Amino acid sequence: MTLKVEDWSYVAEQLKKKFGFTQEHAEDAILRLSRDPKVFNEFVAHLKTGATPERIVAGHTATELMRDYGLSPVGAYLMLSELSANPEKGEGYLRDIKDHGHETPTYDNKGRLTKIRFTTVNTAPPQGPTLCPRCGKPATWIKQYERWYCYTCKEYL
Repeated sequence: MTLKVEDWSYVAEQLKKKFGFTQEHAEDAILRLSRDPKVFNEFVAHLKTGATPERIVAGHTATELMRDYGLSPVGAYLMLSELSANPEKGEGYLRDIKDHGHETPTYDNKGRLTKIRFTTVNTAPPQGPTLCPRCGKPATWIKQYERWYCYTCKEYL
């Protein structure tokens, strides 16, 4: 799978415009996203259409990372790239987020850090029944793993 140069430019532009990244931070994010070309291309599709593909990477989806860990879309796709490249390290990051929350830095137009917002993660299951995105049947919250599980598909969501 190849990455298109015009997609790199588009992602850099969108990271700066929508997420307040500096050029340097955008380039770093693009390099990290591109470690898994499928993740990179799914992020491009998300930016262009707002759709979030539900491909599972190391047991996680972008939607789940946004919903259960409070990650922004770019954070979710960066985490998917990390989980793809190094699942053990990625799972360690997710444990840290659950245990301690995470930082969301923002920058001014000159690239200076303006603030860091700390976000904590609620590990209680979301309200109401969750449906499996693959089969549409109700999923079960597994407290021990703090994840939804579909007994029909025999997979974590």
